[in-house]
Amino acid sequence: MTERRHGLARIQVAATLRRMREQAGVTRDAAARELYCTVSKIGDIETGRSGVKPAELEKLLDLYRVTGEDRDELIETARESRSRRKREAGPSIPTSQRRYLDLETHARSLTFFSPELLPGFLQTDGYAREILEWSGGVNVAEADWKMALRAERRKNLARTDPAPTSCWCILGEAAIRANVGGPVAMAEQLEYLLEWSKTIRHLVIQVLPLGSGVHGFMGMTHTLLRFDPPARDILHVDTHPRNVFFDNETDVKAAADELELMKAKAIGRDESMELISRVLRDYKEMSGHAALE
Repeated sequence: MTERRHGLARIQVAATLRRMREQAGVTRDAAARELYCTVSKIGDIETGRSGVKPAELEKLLDLYRVTGEDRDELIETARESRSRRKREAGPSIPTSQRRYLDLETHARSLTFFSPELLPGFLQTDGYAREILEWSGGVNVAEADWKMALRAERRKNLARTDPAPTSCWCILGEAAIRANVGGPVAMAEQLEYLLEWSKTIRHLVIQVLPLGSGVHGFMGMTHTLLRFDPPARDILHVDTHPRNVFFDNETDVKAAADELELMKAKAIGRDESMELISRVLRDYKEMSGHAALE
C-alpha cells in the first residue's frame, strides 16, 4: 500500500468515527471515559492525528452501537491505516509529524498566515537551518528529520498526480524583511518564493503590509486545512512551545472568516510579487556591500 493510501485510510476512519459518535449522541467526554483516556486524545483520533488501536476501535463501536457491514468496513479500513509504511533511507520522521504531513497531503486546500515566518514548505534549506539553530535545543538528528519533513512538504506542493493541495499563503511583511540568516540567505529565500509563485499555479502568496492594523491572528501562525466530506476541516495554530489543533465547527468557521478578512487586508498577488522583488533587490544590494567590506 502506498503512503498516500495509508494516510487516506486513517483520515477516513477519523471522519467516520466522528460521524458515528455524533449520530449516536455520544459526547467526546463519554468516549474518553470509555477508553480511559483524555478528551484531547479522542479529538486527535477524530482528526486523524492519532491512530486508533484495534481494541480501542472495538470499544468505541460498541459504545456507538455500530453493527453489521458498517462495523466490518470500518475495521477493515482501520487495518489498512495501520499497515506499515515502506521504510525509507535517510532521517526518520516521527510518527506525529508524519501524521500532520498526511493531513496536509490529503487536504483539498490549505490557507496559511504568519506575521513573521514563512511556511515550512516554502523555506529554503539556508532559511530553515537558521530557524532551527535559533530555536535552540535541537540536536543533529532532530534537525535532520525536520529538514526531511520540509522536503516532503515541498514535494507535495509540486506534485501533479494526484492533484496537489491548493495553497494560499498570507505573509506579514515582517516575514520578508526579517533578515533570517543575513542578506545572502534572505535573497536566496525571496528568489525561491518568486520562482515558486511563478511556476506553481495552485499557490497564491499575498503580503500583509506593515501598518495594516489590529487583526485576530496577531503573534500567531495559523493554518486552515479543508477536506472533502465526510472529513471535517481542521485549524492548526502554532504557538510556542506547542501546536494546537481545532476541529470544532464554530472555531474553524471563525478562523476561516478571519482569514478571508486577512486576504482582503493584504495587497494583491501581483502587487505582493512586486513588493517581494523590491525587498529582494535591497537584500542583494546589502549582500554586495557586505562582500566589499
